[in-house]
Amino acid sequence: MNIRDLKYFIHLAESLSFTKTAEAFYVSQPSISIALKRLEENFETTLIQRNRAVQNVQLTESGEILYRSAHEILQTLDRTKQEIINSQAETVSFGFLPTIGGFYLPKILPDLAEYSMLLNFIEEESSEVMFEMIRNNQVSSAIISSEKPIFVEKWLTQVPMEEHDFAIYVNKNHKLADRKSLSVEELEELDFITLGNGYTHNTIMNHWVSDNGLKLKKVRFSNEIQTINSMIDSGIYAGFMTDIIIRNQDHLIKVPVEDAPNVYTSLIINNETPVTAIQKKFNDEVLAIVNKLYTED
Repeated sequence: MNIRDLKYFIHLAESLSFTKTAEAFYVSQPSISIALKRLEENFETTLIQRNRAVQNVQLTESGEILYRSAHEILQTLDRTKQEIINSQAETVSFGFLPTIGGFYLPKILPDLAEYSMLLNFIEEESSEVMFEMIRNNQVSSAIISSEKPIFVEKWLTQVPMEEHDFAIYVNKNHKLADRKSLSVEELEELDFITLGNGYTHNTIMNHWVSDNGLKLKKVRFSNEIQTINSMIDSGIYAGFMTDIIIRNQDHLIKVPVEDAPNVYTSLIINNETPVTAIQKKFNDEVLAIVNKLYTED
């Protein structure tokens, strides 16, 4: 079976248009028809019912069955291809979020110096994306953040590392510098900056805002951590985030927020998918290092 034929079929099943499918893949309309014919011959059935009189295209029952399985087939093929690539590679993968990488990597990497020339670092702003990459064996191990402390997936090895609370961070000259704490409601009128869409911190904050029925009026967003730190340093803006994001925070003041959300960081490893011997050795050593740093007394 031709993989490209299957991709054509998925688009055709969703658009119900030979013309739109051809345009989407920059091929001629007859090419789509030929691909469909090959699939129908492979499966010995009719997949598409065409009524040329009214220019109507519909999936047959067989077509519906194939469409329901097509995405899974392609994902399986992609995952298999990645496993083959991984098995042949003399590299090790390690994933992390840019928001927390700068906080944890300096503590972990010194004991992994022997892998310095083999390491392939994978960065993703979203823990959800990184989690799926781990699930699909695109990355073997990673440090991620989450709004829940424990994962229940059986294929996963998890080492909970730390819990960080959201708080307001301000320069010593800011009007809130003398406050001992802030209520949830006070955030509605506060001019503050935080991480933008795509970041796990943003997702956690938005869930918390929604749960508390808040209507933020002056919040600003940035996807650049350096920009956030600079704006807090100016003394004009407050920052609502965790201490993982704040860099060189000794001169900043942390103002706790009542019932603020928490961010949980963990090392996660896919323990079911086969990996190379060097990746397995790396995963085991990372596991030992993180256990020693964060779980042993």
